[in-house]
Amino acid sequence: MTENDIYAAPELYDLLSTGVPGDVEYFSKLAKQHKRVLELACGTGRITLPMAQAGAKVTGIELRESMLDAAARKLESETPAVRKRVDLYQGDMRSFDLGKTYPLVVIPFRAFQHLIDVKDQRACLECCRDHLTRQGRLVINLFDPNLRILAANLEVNATAVRKVGEVDVGDGERVVAYSTRTSCPEEQRFEEEWIYERFAADGRSLWRQARKFSLRWFGRYEMEHLFELCGLEVEKLEGGFKGQPYQHGGEQIWTVKKA
Repeated sequence: MTENDIYAAPELYDLLSTGVPGDVEYFSKLAKQHKRVLELACGTGRITLPMAQAGAKVTGIELRESMLDAAARKLESETPAVRKRVDLYQGDMRSFDLGKTYPLVVIPFRAFQHLIDVKDQRACLECCRDHLTRQGRLVINLFDPNLRILAANLEVNATAVRKVGEVDVGDGERVVAYSTRTSCPEEQRFEEEWIYERFAADGRSLWRQARKFSLRWFGRYEMEHLFELCGLEVEKLEGGFKGQPYQHGGEQIWTVKKA
């Protein structure tokens, strides 16, 4: 992890990385149904804690110590019952062995898309398969690549800039974030640099930080082939967290099981 990795600063990450509308409710409902859940790339606990609040026993794995520490701090403010239902471990979703299986394994909010190489993608899916009960389900959320946007930005290393958001942090101060995206269509990936800047009530800049991350995009049938290669069978593909049908440029919410 580099010093300017976006996940090295969980307090900044949490300010504006609020997930996809409806994802917390979706995964909480699944967790309540399945009772025991393994969450990969659990981050600062944005999904983890609501699943435990819904009554599920949740095991969270996170690669980055800084994110895991933030999740642990949040967990301390929960009730004793919720704290008892959460176990947090530092680990790599490409290579882990917990010695047990789960009726539900989840990878929310594009976390799988941080795996750029096919060998890493397969390693992760095979670990997931090995941690599923016979009737267990793996649920993965990705974004579906919007070809209209990609077509407007086909040059290798073409750069686009956008405002990510703005948050009031109290005393009249605010944090504003912009992102710069560098795309590489040949490799189906992009790198984003998020620029965070904090302003005083009088408009003065108090500090400015840059944080980076990379994501790989996947087509629908590419994912189907990956699942098949890893001994998994697709049960359904949804296009939204309210059960909407899959549509180009929206969400990919995969539910798969052992083949």
